[in-house]
Parts: sequence; structure tokens; C-alpha cells
Amino acid sequence: MSLHKFTVQEAQNAALGQAGYKIIDQAGTANTGTAAAGVEYVAVTILEQAAATITTTSNDTDKYPNLSTQPVPAGTTIFGRWSQVTIAGSDASAICYRG
Repeated sequence: MSLHKFTVQEAQNAALGQAGYKIIDQAGTANTGTAAAGVEYVAVTILEQAAATITTTSNDTDKYPNLSTQPVPAGTTIFGRWSQVTIAGSDASAICYRG
């Protein structure tokens, strides 16, 4: 899936994360979310854990630098374009929006 194949309206919706989401949970077995080929995560909201950390992998580090164990409080949403998001911390979880 590529944004270049969408209509203008579809591309705008994808930029808002309307291409779906993935829940990642440190307490479970999957604490890393890897986007499918041609798709990136455009926003991440930390759902639980006041001291969660986030690590990201970007396909374009000039625009969206990688984060490395950056603390992010619960309820915070960060925006960017990442191919991979990892959440760490006791009972940490996040929702990653695809775009």
C-alpha cells in the first residue's frame, strides 16, 4: 500500500491514522510494533504506565529522528513516521496508528 495510489481524500485520511492501528503491550509477548511494508506509524499514544519509554525506527531520520528509550507519560501522543515502535516499562502499553 502506498500513499501515492490514494485519492487526495484517502491520503489525507491516512495521514490522520485512519489506516488502522496496533496495540502494543509490554506486559504481553509483543512489545514491538513493526509496520507492514509501505505503511508507517504516524502517531503513538501511551495508554498506561506513567514511566513508559518509547524507542522508534524511522525510514527518514532527517525529518523524524529515531527515539531511544525516551520517557513518555501516559496519555501523551507523539506524531511522526516510523516503521517500528517499541514500548518498555512495567505494564506499559500504547496504540500505534498506521498511516
